[in-house]
Order: sequence, then structure tokens, then C-alpha cells
Amino acid sequence: MQEQAVQSVANKLIKRISVYCVASVLAIGVVEGWYSWRHHSKEFDQGLKLIAESQLPLLAISVWEAEPLVIQRQLVQISQQPAIGYVRLRADIGAVFEVGDTALHDHPNARIFNLAQPYDREISLGTLELAPDPSVLYYEVGRSVVVAMLGYGILCLLIIVLLKREVERPLRQILEYVGASPDRRNSQSLVVARGQDHRKDEIDIVVEGFQSMHKEIDKQMRELDAEVANRTNALQSAMESIQQLSIMDPLTGCYNRRLFNERIMQEAERADRYQRALTLVFADIDFFKRVNDTHGHLVGDQALCHVSTIMRRETRESVDWVVRYGGEEFLLVLPETDQEQAIGTAERVRAAIAAEPLLVRGQTIALSCSFGVAQYQPDESHVAWLERVDKCLYAAKQTGRNRVCAWENRDIQI
Repeated sequence: MQEQAVQSVANKLIKRISVYCVASVLAIGVVEGWYSWRHHSKEFDQGLKLIAESQLPLLAISVWEAEPLVIQRQLVQISQQPAIGYVRLRADIGAVFEVGDTALHDHPNARIFNLAQPYDREISLGTLELAPDPSVLYYEVGRSVVVAMLGYGILCLLIIVLLKREVERPLRQILEYVGASPDRRNSQSLVVARGQDHRKDEIDIVVEGFQSMHKEIDKQMRELDAEVANRTNALQSAMESIQQLSIMDPLTGCYNRRLFNERIMQEAERADRYQRALTLVFADIDFFKRVNDTHGHLVGDQALCHVSTIMRRETRESVDWVVRYGGEEFLLVLPETDQEQAIGTAERVRAAIAAEPLLVRGQTIALSCSFGVAQYQPDESHVAWLERVDKCLYAAKQTGRNRVCAWENRDIQI
């Protein structure tokens, strides 16, 4: 399923407020224009009345005395008033005087005043028409509307800026943190920059919640890592123990026959590759059945352990390896050792076993071993090699036991 794009709540709020602000400013402009139009129209009417009250008596005298130049000058003076666009005086004798924009003649908003005789106000001398200057009215109305809209527009802009600073920017930082990679979220805590004069609000509570959650997750991750590490170590130790059990003889602690079969040809290949000597010693405990029959199988097991301990002690640690081949038979694998050196090792082991009897319940039991020795020959199979070593062991048994017999030893007939 395709993931939907995330819409910013702050941007949505700002856009809606912007639309509402524009609509409000336009509405306020319309109301302000209507109010200004009525207000300035009323002021214009009041201004016309004042002009009429102040100028009509003088004009009446000028018309009565028939002074055209004075009349014209007075009309010019009236037309110079800011709100007057056109002035027209029509005398009953037929004379007409005009000043200003003649296109405003008979304007809907024009005002016509009766010019009465100075000494008898019942007698009319003519009419005075005063037309407003629309540009002045439009300017005043427009100025009022622009000022009102500009003021409200600035207020709306300040609100939007405040929303961006106090809402949109913190929410964007939270969104960026949430959308960041898990590694970044795990390594960094959420920090939202707010002003120094800022007072705690709901966004801060959300940020604190994220920070608390990050600390808890970090704690749990550390605990899980530690637990995984412990379990991994335990599993590795268990695997090593299982591996060790699979290759070790549980009674004597020597390597078992399975490991010997797996590793002996690797040792032979290494000897071939580097042209190094490799010798095998086959050992068998003399009269072991007699020990079992006389003292019991538990003592026989102790005898096996006693002999294997001496063999491991008298051979090189981490170089030679001792294998319990089966029953009372042992194999000594001696890398980097030729047949003459192996004979010396076998003699040392034989002498140590003969010199150290087994002590069981205050009773000493003399033990001895017979040994067969044969050096590995290049490209020889391990079956043929074992057969040669076994023949040497058989020769040692046949010639009196407790001795070492090597392949092609002149003193031993094989």
C-alpha cells in the first residue's frame, strides 16, 4: 500500500488563517469603504451648508448690485474649497456664472441653494449649484479603506509569523526527527529550539514526552544489547562445550577417535606440503583386562585416566595430541617429529608410566604400556600408516610388552 504524504498541521492552519485573514481584510475594507462613503458624504453636505450660509449673503449682494467681476471672483473662491468641484450661479435675469468642471453640472450629489434678495428674502435673485469633487471623496474613502486594510493586514501577518515561529517551526523539527533514520533517532535526542522568553506549552510537553521515550528506548536497547551479548556468549560457550564434547573422550579428557579420523589426514597433507616430519605412536596398556578382572571396572577407568594424564604431561602442549583410540589403546600424534625423536618420546612416556604406579585405597597397582612407532611416508594413506603402527605395537606385545618397537627396527621382527 502506497504511503500517503504527510500534511503539516501547522501549514494547514497557517493557510486557513491566511484565507480567513484575507477574507476578513476584504470584508473590513468593504465595511470601511461604505462607512467612509457615508461619513464623508455627510461631512460634504455639512460643508456645503456652511459654505452656503457664509457665501450666499455676499453673493446675493453682488447679484443685487450687478457686479459680474465680484460674482466671478466669489465663485472662484468657493470652488477652491477642497470638496467643491463645480460652482454654477444662475441669476433670474438670465446671467449664468460657472467655475470648475462643467461635466459635474446636474451631478446627482449636487446641491442647489436659492439666492434670496438681501433686503427681502421672499424675493429670489437666482440659484447657486454646488457639485462635489468626486476625486476628493474617492481619495478620502480610498485612504480610509487602505489604512484600515493595511492595519488589519499587518495584524494578520504578525499572527502568521507568530504561528510559524511558535507552531510551524517546532512541529517541523518534530516531524524531521520522527522521519529520520532509526540510527539517528537512537543516537540523538529530540531538541526543539524555542525563544529565550518562551513559556512552556503543549509542544514542550510533546517534546518532553519524546525525550522521555528516547531515554527509555535507549535504556531498553542497552539492556537488550547486554542481554543479547550475554546470551550470545552463553550460546557460544555452549557451542564450544558441545564441540569440545564431540571431539573429547569424556573419561580421560583426551581427543576421541572421531577427531583423529577428521584431522589425521590434514596433518599428513601439511607434512607433505611443507616436507615436515610426522610420526604416530600407538600405545596399549599391558594386561588391562587383568586390572579390570582383579580390581573392577572403576579401578580400570582410574587406570585409563592415570595413563592418559602421564601421556599428556610427557608430550608437547598445543603441538602433540593424545587420542584415546578405543578401550585401553591410545594414539600419540607428533607433528614436526621424525621417527627417532618419536622413539625418544615414547620411551619417556613408557618409563614414566612404569615408574608411577596407580594408588587405589592405599594399594599400588603397577601399570605398563607397549608402544608402536612409525613415521608418515609421503602420499601414504592413513589406513596403511595405521596398519604399520599397529604392526609395530603387535611386535612390542609379542616381544615381552612394556617396550617401544618402531618400523624397520632391526631388533624387532615384524
